[in-house]
Amino acid sequence: MSLRAAAKDAAKRLGAAGIPDADFEAELLARKAAGVSRSHFFAGAAASRGELARLHELIERRLEREPAAYITGSREFYGRQFAVGPGVLIPRPETELLVEVALAEITRSPGVVVADAGTGSGAIAVSIAAEAPATRVVGIDVSADALAIAARNVAAHAPGTQLVRGDLLAPLDSAGIVLANLPYIPTWEIDALEPEVSRWEPRVALDGGADGFALIRRLIDDCDRRIRPRLLALEVGYGQADAAVAELRARGRETRVVKDLAGIDRVVCARWE
Repeated sequence: MSLRAAAKDAAKRLGAAGIPDADFEAELLARKAAGVSRSHFFAGAAASRGELARLHELIERRLEREPAAYITGSREFYGRQFAVGPGVLIPRPETELLVEVALAEITRSPGVVVADAGTGSGAIAVSIAAEAPATRVVGIDVSADALAIAARNVAAHAPGTQLVRGDLLAPLDSAGIVLANLPYIPTWEIDALEPEVSRWEPRVALDGGADGFALIRRLIDDCDRRIRPRLLALEVGYGQADAAVAELRARGRETRVVKDLAGIDRVVCARWE
């Protein structure tokens, strides 16, 4: 049996279970089971009994709504493959905006120190360090599990990236650029999310408190009181940009909002200059 035919059968099971992008996910898991490239997959690579058995196991895990990125152990972000696992939030495409905003600022201000608060897998910090290797980039996270995964990504893509365990910006005395994709989902909303998120991704990376702004508000306070970065860039959820802008303007900051590719207000920026 060809691997492609096995994936087609698996896609039917995934689709019947209501899993989006069933064809793509079945292909992804089939290639993981057999350890083959996409070109070999489409060239008609045959599947051994062992590979078919492994594919069956992976599909069963996916039917339990375990995210495909946890099953494969990686997710693409900003053109690179990043290690991920149950201890970290899976990087989303919209978060690439934070990398783009930071790189534009680095071009204007070479030598600036970049801090990524709540770095998780390190996708943001490592991407910036890989794209701007002369820049000092520090990823900070309170979770030792997250930092262990981030360390793998640092070693793979940008060995100069510094990782520090700590609460938000507490380990730092200063930073010119502060980036953060902090938990912004209100506590009461989490259980209503798709099971891939609510059942599998770490709650500490999702739970933003009663209004979704518990950690974001603390970070803004620290920037205003102590760090006073050249640029703060915050990722926020759908419909949250106005509230983030209000928090910053209440502290006398001018703001700029950047939309993602779906036209959603996704990144809120402020300056202390």
